[in-house]
Amino acid sequence: MQEFIHNKVKVIEAFFAEFNQTQKLYADKSFDFDQRFTVFLNKLSGYFKDRGENASESEILRITSMLHTVRRGFDPSKMEKIKSGKRELLWGFSYHGIETVDTLLQEMYRKEIVKLEEGKEILSNLVLNLYQQGFLTDEQLKGLDSIPKIELFWSSLLSQNGSISFINKKLHAHLITEDIYLLLDEIINKAL
Repeated sequence: MQEFIHNKVKVIEAFFAEFNQTQKLYADKSFDFDQRFTVFLNKLSGYFKDRGENASESEILRITSMLHTVRRGFDPSKMEKIKSGKRELLWGFSYHGIETVDTLLQEMYRKEIVKLEEGKEILSNLVLNLYQQGFLTDEQLKGLDSIPKIELFWSSLLSQNGSISFINKKLHAHLITEDIYLLLDEIINKAL
């Protein structure tokens, strides 16, 4: 099942905002960091579990387990009892966890943005082509000032032109219909 990419991007951006706050706590050496990072990891793990992204969930659970191991007094890399420097070791493994989470979030975000950019490029070219051929006028563009009007416009295009149906199928490989409408809205507003 495909997802609403615009919404997924907003969810990832919200994770980034929370993650950045957590990183600031780390940088400030705040005692609140440990608890906030654990809460964040649990939330992120739950998100991946709900979406069925087992590999990402597993990576977050690995970080959580590693940190729990240090808190229990064992060095996860050597599986030996920590004799001294437990707090420093926890901060070191926390930093490793932060780097891993950052890489994971960056990859997720980039992947979704690429889908939107590819869809936007296809639709921009289509709108430009329709405009150049006279199928779309300035007045029609101005009239497409809401999502319901864009939806009607898109539906009429699909019924009139077979090549647009091909473009629609190509877009639906990565986007859902609502993403297409939002991208068209963005393109039309930029053109005006």
